[in-house]
Amino acid sequence: MSPPDGSSDETATFMRDLSSYQVRLRTFANWPFTGKSRCTSERMAASGLFHPSNAMEDVAQCFVCFKELEGWEPDDDPHSEHRRHSPKCPFLTAKPFEEMTAREGLEMDLVRFMNFLNWHKQQVANTVQEAARDKLLALRDQLSSHFSKRTRTKRVNRTNQSEAMSECSTYTTRSLRSTRSKR
Repeated sequence: MSPPDGSSDETATFMRDLSSYQVRLRTFANWPFTGKSRCTSERMAASGLFHPSNAMEDVAQCFVCFKELEGWEPDDDPHSEHRRHSPKCPFLTAKPFEEMTAREGLEMDLVRFMNFLNWHKQQVANTVQEAARDKLLALRDQLSSHFSKRTRTKRVNRTNQSEAMSECSTYTTRSLRSTRSKR
């Protein structure tokens, strides 16, 4: 299970479903740590984390604060790592989901969707910024090659002018110089 690349309805449904421990647990189907490891799929999901399928092998992300955590080691405790990197995450500071009132659950959902929108906005901004940077670099390279060709052409023209001037009489050279100074 992974975040859909399709419609906003699919994304909203996926985000809503992540509030379920079982749904988060299913996202860890290919998680590299099992058995005696402290960061098993079960402990990751219980800590509010899910595994984005388009991410590297050991990346996990909180379904509430959207903090991405990577570089997991077998001895890492998911709850402690989540708390250390995102101490104000509402998932960590709120009651367990099963003990929440309907109002508290709705408030948590509101916070989650606001965090998701901010996270998504940042992802889009990063993508646009990278694309703009790539286009600017390509344009710079194109302009650089264009101007270096013009510079080579000017050098050749100057060399040709110098040769022509040396063949001219002194009078012609003075005439050219005085014409240039008037411009």
